[in-house]
Parts: sequence; C-alpha cells; structure tokens
Amino acid sequence: MKKGKILKYIAVILLTLILGIGLYFYIGFFGNPISKVLANHSAEKYMAENYPNCYIENVGYNFKDGRYFANIQKEESIDTNFFVYFDWLGNVTYDAYESYVTKGHNTVNRMFMEYRALLDEIITPDSVDFTIDILYGDILTEYYGKDTSILPADEITSMPMEEVVVDKQYDYTELGYKYGYVCLYACDEDVSVERACEILLDVKEKLDKNNIGFKYIDFVLQKPRQADGMLNQDESRVHVNYFNWDDIYEEGLWERVQTAHDLLTEYYAEMDAQKTAEIMVME
Repeated sequence: MKKGKILKYIAVILLTLILGIGLYFYIGFFGNPISKVLANHSAEKYMAENYPNCYIENVGYNFKDGRYFANIQKEESIDTNFFVYFDWLGNVTYDAYESYVTKGHNTVNRMFMEYRALLDEIITPDSVDFTIDILYGDILTEYYGKDTSILPADEITSMPMEEVVVDKQYDYTELGYKYGYVCLYACDEDVSVERACEILLDVKEKLDKNNIGFKYIDFVLQKPRQADGMLNQDESRVHVNYFNWDDIYEEGLWERVQTAHDLLTEYYAEMDAQKTAEIMVME
C-alpha cells in the first residue's frame, strides 16, 4: 500500500475519532437532537391531553440527570409554571405540576420574592447609617417546615398551607406583621448592644411607616468587612435569633437584646461542643 494512502487512512481515522469524541461530549451536554424532537412531540401531546389551557415555554435537556424536560406555563396564571420530564425515547417520567403548583412551591416562592422586594425598597443603603451586609425577608410558611434554631417549633408562627392559594394577590401589610421574617447583617464600628438597639428601632420605624412589618428578625451586628471583602478579623458581634417585632420598643430593649444575645451565644457554644464530640467519636 502506498504511503499516501496510508496517511489518508490515518487522517480519516483520526478525523472520525475526533468527530466521535466531539459528538459524545455534545450529546452529553446538550442531548440527542432526535430525542429532543421526540420529547417536544410528547410534550405537545401530553400538554394537550392534561393541560389544554397551558403552553410550552421551552423544551430542553438537563445534562446532570440526562433527562429532557418541557417547561409548561399558563398565560393568565402567575403561579402555574412547572416541568414535565421525558426519557430519551420521549416517554414521560415525571410530572412536577403537583409539586410546583398544587402543593404551593411556586406561590410560596412568589411571596418570598414580593416581600423581599418591598423590604429592599424601604431599607436601602442610603436610608440607614450602617452598612448592610445581608438583608432579605421571607414569609414563613409550613411548606418548608419550621427552622426552630433555639426556639421550640410550637413557638414559631408560620402560615398554614391552607392559606397559601395559587395566584392569590396577598396584602403584605397584614401578612408581614403576622408571618414575616427578616434576616439582617449590619456592619458598624460600634459593635455593642446599645448600637444594636438603635439599629433595630430604626429598621422597625422605617418599615412601620410604610405599613410593612415582620414577625421575627435574625439580626447580627458585626465589624465592617476588610478592604478585600473578607470578614473582619475582629469577630466581635451582637446577634439575636427570631427576635419578635413586638419586643422592639425602647423601654427595656437593652435587657431583651442582651438576654437574646446570651441565649444564642450559649446555643452556638453547645452546638460546637456537640460537633467536636461527634468528631472525636469518629476518630
């Protein structure tokens, strides 16, 4: 066999190998185009039979689990948004409608986003005399259970799931005071209980003026971050967990914050000791 033909065969083999490897990785990340067509066809048929008032937003491939999916939505519904999953042959493997819509996942998430947006409009960096490190809010519901932390579960007020209604427009004036939760990490050179009281009173006043409140706040007052964005090496802090809105008023506030701070500090010390003991047992 001539040398030229040998080189030609080698080139063809190498090209085929490269194309094969490229196709393997393409399918791994983006899916099989034929399977995507099958999934798209199955999605249209499945939607027509089960959700005739909805539409398909898009059909895609999840390389993490190797499944194809259709994102199905409803034009006049803000909470009807879910996924149906298919295998490579276009067979339906899972319908997430109940999990996302019926059981309240989308509605709970929407309440979180809407309530948080209201907080962000009121408590802005320019409106306070401290640095906001972390600020977000949520509406506590029974969907995620109860994050008890240092409080017994039966002491935490959460929104019952029967009050979580698909597409309902909620009044966050009422809802915030009843089930609202705020997490605020504030940075200031003065890390003291007195300063923590000032900030809590200021935040409450600003929210109250806008008819938005909360039931509980997790609050941390700490030193400003370093120039590189890392936490300050001075770990001094004042922190309270699930501190009640009704307990934020001037008379006796210092004592209430100090007591809550001591209780949380003790709780964290107990958790650290427990983890250390568990590690020692494993070793």
